[in-house]
Amino acid sequence: MRRESAWRDHGGGAMLQYDFVPPAQWSGARVAEEQLAIADAIAGDAEAGDEGWLQLARRLPPALRKALVAELRAGNRLAGIGAVGWPDEGSIVVNLRDRFVTARHTLPPGVRWRQLDDPRYAREEMSLTVGPTAYLIIS
Repeated sequence: MRRESAWRDHGGGAMLQYDFVPPAQWSGARVAEEQLAIADAIAGDAEAGDEGWLQLARRLPPALRKALVAELRAGNRLAGIGAVGWPDEGSIVVNLRDRFVTARHTLPPGVRWRQLDDPRYAREEMSLTVGPTAYLIIS
């Protein structure tokens, strides 16, 4: 990933929320290149820094992280990631820009997919629960 950051920290206090907002001058190709670099960083295939968004992504359970990386490598875009205490304390919620491309067709073990089509929430959701904590990827 290049040093020019497209990540915005929208958290405050105990809330962690990072949104991917590419600079206006970035081309579509440049955004796609950055998304692939993000996938590599999450998968551990690239040298990673200490960015807050990446720390959250690496806290996802391995199976859900694998589904996220598959989506990014298939062309979906990560829009944001947060840990705001919802739906459970310790939950991490990832927002993707588009409907799932590949992951729902080849779900890693333990990951559940469901179609929601709820305009106030999300169109689709992938989830994995570990103990009392749910981890989500929504589109």
